[in-house]
Amino acid sequence: MFGKEVESFALQFEEATEKTVRGTTIKLWNAITLSSPVDQGRFRANWFASYGDTSKVTNDTDKSGQKTISRNESDVLGQADYSQFTLTNNLPYSERLEYGYSDQAPNGMVRTNVKRFNRLIEQEAKKNMPK
Repeated sequence: MFGKEVESFALQFEEATEKTVRGTTIKLWNAITLSSPVDQGRFRANWFASYGDTSKVTNDTDKSGQKTISRNESDVLGQADYSQFTLTNNLPYSERLEYGYSDQAPNGMVRTNVKRFNRLIEQEAKKNMPK
């Protein structure tokens, strides 16, 4: 009987950990996407989830960021291995935008949102961990 309880708790903890990692990743990436500067929307459309393969570059535009968010959420939720996610933007001017080139995001997008990581993961853990 005790073994089944331990096994059940371990399974609950594993599921909660997965939900926490995926949820934190999605929230962080959404924030980065939405804080990205917008002219034509091409920069926002070029945030891609990658998993060891090369990231992409697109000529698509996404001024609102919603198509990009939906695509990346789907990628995060659909990936079997949730232990490592990478967000990339391979446009040649992405580094300049991150380091103050844009009046819309003078402090960058990635750096400002990564500072919130601990708070995001704590929120997701509280929501998902077994009671």
